[in-house]
Amino acid sequence: MRIAIFQGPGRPLQIERVPDPEPGPDELLLEIARCGICGSDVSMTNAGPFCYAGGRALGHEYAGRVMDVGHQVTTHKQGDQVACIPCCWCGNCDACRRGHPLLCRNVRPLAQGFAEYIAVPAACALKLPSSLSLADGALIEPMACGLHALRMAAMRQGDRVLVLGAGSMALSVVYWARMLGAARIAVLSRSAHRSEVAYAMGADIVASFQDDGLARCRAALGAEPDIVAEGVGQPGLLANAIDLVRSQGTVISMGMCMRPETVLPAYCTFKDMRLLFPLGYTVAEFAETARAFEGSHVRPEVLVSNVVSLDALPAMLEALRGGHKSLKVHVDPRLSSAP
Repeated sequence: MRIAIFQGPGRPLQIERVPDPEPGPDELLLEIARCGICGSDVSMTNAGPFCYAGGRALGHEYAGRVMDVGHQVTTHKQGDQVACIPCCWCGNCDACRRGHPLLCRNVRPLAQGFAEYIAVPAACALKLPSSLSLADGALIEPMACGLHALRMAAMRQGDRVLVLGAGSMALSVVYWARMLGAARIAVLSRSAHRSEVAYAMGADIVASFQDDGLARCRAALGAEPDIVAEGVGQPGLLANAIDLVRSQGTVISMGMCMRPETVLPAYCTFKDMRLLFPLGYTVAEFAETARAFEGSHVRPEVLVSNVVSLDALPAMLEALRGGHKSLKVHVDPRLSSAP
């Protein structure tokens, strides 16, 4: 099969041929249908303290069809369509008992979604409701992050939410803020072309960081926001979020900035506020996201701006690194690379 392998910072991904995987006794063999490019696939292939090691496969937002099952598997069958939590967890540590597999002390990544096939434990694979497409399935992983963030923030019905940015992480917060009963949702974005999607996801107002955008958001919210979600990941934005949130409010860091950020602890103390750094989602939140997609106010596929072949992935990743204006890019390994 073909699979994308990271070669190290400053070098493009290589599409390599490796033997097809075979499922173990408790595993499923999946034909990958869609895998989303995450912002971390861009930021963590740049030189720096959080850069992936060379020789690593990438891709953790994937869904596919079950092609074969191990002899111990009773929960799935050939032909099932599934979305995957992209890691193995031990089930015995404190994090696993809390239902948070990404924090498992013995976690083993299953981030090999930029490939034609993958073998995964059946416990990691959620069967998709019949109304959802495989494209929807590949969006469950990133969209579950917004649910986890707002649960961590203890969002209440009637809260006012301000979101900085309009990338997929920011929009996952918009989506779930609407689903969980926010009174008003405002989005400050540098990307005017994402306004339509932000409105579709549930925003009441989308404004630019420039000009009078902040004033318009404040007016639309009607009061200082209870929750500010920073989804850009650039230095200075977290400090802005702290400045904008109300006293005793909550700031959520969703942008995963890879550079030092200046925060004045005393200022946060005088606001009596909370600053949160959520990671991923729980198993229950992953499943809840799939259920929410069934009766949602918006089809999740509206987030997908581009679908490319596996062969086109290296060039697309470099384009995104250079600031290409896409929202969520999906890789479909079945697509031909021919123009």
